[in-house]
Amino acid sequence: MSKLRVLATLLFTATLFAQTQISVPAPPANPLLVNHKNWFVPKQVWDIQTDPSLSKYRPPNLTYAAYSAVGYSLANTIAIIGPNKEIVIIDTMENVENVQDAIKEFRAKNIFPQGPLPIRAIIYTHNHIDHIGGIRGYLNESKMRPCVQQLSPETGIDTPLNADSLDCVSVIGQDNIVEGVNNTATVIGTIINSRSAYMYGGLIPESWRVTNGIGYAVTEGTSDFVMPSRTFANSLQLTAGGVHMELFYVPSETNDELAVFIPDSQNGGSGTGGLLQSAEVIQGPSFPNLYSLRGTSYRSPATWYKSVDKLRTYNSWCMLPSHGTPLCGGQSIQKLLTNFRDAIQYTHDQSVRLMNQGYTMDQLPERIPMPQYLIDDLSVIETAKGNGVTDPKDYLRFFYGSVPQSVRELYFGYLGWFQADPIALAPTPPQEYSAKIVALIGPDKLLTNANNAMAAGQYQWAAELANLMVTANPKDQTARDIKAAAYMKLAEPPTNPNWRSWYLTAANALKNIFPRETTPAFKGGLTAPGIVDAMPYTDWVSQWSLRLKAETTIANNVDRMLGFYLGPASPNQTGQGYVLHIRRGVAEMISTGSDRAAVGAMSKLWIELDKPSQSALVYADVAGTDYKFPQVLNDLMATAKIKVNGGTNA
Repeated sequence: MSKLRVLATLLFTATLFAQTQISVPAPPANPLLVNHKNWFVPKQVWDIQTDPSLSKYRPPNLTYAAYSAVGYSLANTIAIIGPNKEIVIIDTMENVENVQDAIKEFRAKNIFPQGPLPIRAIIYTHNHIDHIGGIRGYLNESKMRPCVQQLSPETGIDTPLNADSLDCVSVIGQDNIVEGVNNTATVIGTIINSRSAYMYGGLIPESWRVTNGIGYAVTEGTSDFVMPSRTFANSLQLTAGGVHMELFYVPSETNDELAVFIPDSQNGGSGTGGLLQSAEVIQGPSFPNLYSLRGTSYRSPATWYKSVDKLRTYNSWCMLPSHGTPLCGGQSIQKLLTNFRDAIQYTHDQSVRLMNQGYTMDQLPERIPMPQYLIDDLSVIETAKGNGVTDPKDYLRFFYGSVPQSVRELYFGYLGWFQADPIALAPTPPQEYSAKIVALIGPDKLLTNANNAMAAGQYQWAAELANLMVTANPKDQTARDIKAAAYMKLAEPPTNPNWRSWYLTAANALKNIFPRETTPAFKGGLTAPGIVDAMPYTDWVSQWSLRLKAETTIANNVDRMLGFYLGPASPNQTGQGYVLHIRRGVAEMISTGSDRAAVGAMSKLWIELDKPSQSALVYADVAGTDYKFPQVLNDLMATAKIKVNGGTNA
């Protein structure tokens, strides 16, 4: 090792060496971010009827009560108690354990009875795991079972639903919810799980985390999904537990988002006002996540701010967001909604204006600053915890989303990845490119400049210089150390905890600041077995084609067919047949419908399995161990729970 490399290691990774002590002290964080946790800590059930900051806005004579449990999960769970003491739940948090924790507090406050819960309906506001994953926690405590899942011919019906006429728990969502759950559960969830661990701090010590922007923390537990018994397209008039409410479609963070309005005039009150549950159209105390660093399909800001406009049309005396504390008072609600939608439209319109002038994705962030007046104007809002404890300006500060990450996504959403310079059409591969630059400049000169940048506080530039060397040679530990040190420094200023967590996690991946085994990754998550197992048969089998090792099947000129017949998942369903046809580089999944004989007619080798066997294979597969799936498969075949038809011993 050259003297320069030794000096670089000694001088400019000192901050990292300090972190390698057994105590692993937490790196500094932006004071605004530290204070931001007050929105979620301590966890509490907010009582709209009795809390002094909220109850003064509640009209008299209403026949229902509303409660919001904040801080038990990344998202809130909301309970509406009707005049007959039956319960409507809006959102179920991310896992069963979250729900058990919240139910304990609901019971301690005499909001829920001690015995089985009289739950009449459960509403999913959208498909993200922190809103759906804990449903079994409620159903396990419910007096009634969930209603039978909806069959496809009923999808999108907007006629009224009287859940009180049914002897089961109605599970309700917007028409696109199953597609959304399936996308993360069986298609892209594996990589999003990994990226979420970076974004939410799942791979760094708990003491290093501050908040997750829209909630205090992501927690690990048992996540499940129950298929809706009713969905709708645009709006649904719902009566549940004696409470009359309107569910309406507000595409925004997801394309299955719904909000809930409970009109006073239909629930014992008078006038045109009501209680609004804003879902994640309003993302709590942060600028909206128009693009999520963990990865997401395109979120149209033009659609999003128009959905905020829908919320503005409702005369709401209180708003219960899915993240953060309740916000009551009509003037405060309208001020927040107006500034929130203006921030989104500004980001969208200015991005499009500059794109039309020829500016590229990489040039947009520095040219579109966040308008400070939109933040400052929010100071008039009265927050539930009181200004000072929580700052209303947080509603548009970069605690979850940010303008810089949003404008890049806008460019990609409208124009795609190509920024119009043909040099990007067939670029030199990253490792080769970096190696050539390092050879051209010289490794010692690059180190000198990276070290000088660190000394001058130019941490981004230091990271970029070191990155050339790391990309050229991933084992160059001196360059890795400098890049890690730069990331540690870059983690200090942001208010956005997603940025901070990503910097810190990446620094540890480069430097191994603390033993990896001390912070195991969250298990399950978006691909939790209970969620995958709840998917329709077609969704489960369709994703098998995504696992084909095409380089192997092409090389071996594979052309084979394998049939499957899956028994019915519930009494109102039929079995389903499929044939997997591997043609060299493609695996086509062919549905044969409910005709069992058609599977055998198409495939010389086919198997039959019932729903319990399918569930056992799903749980073994998602568990992620190489040996478990073959072991479970062999056991099921040995006990004849999976029947093999046709084929030979060859």
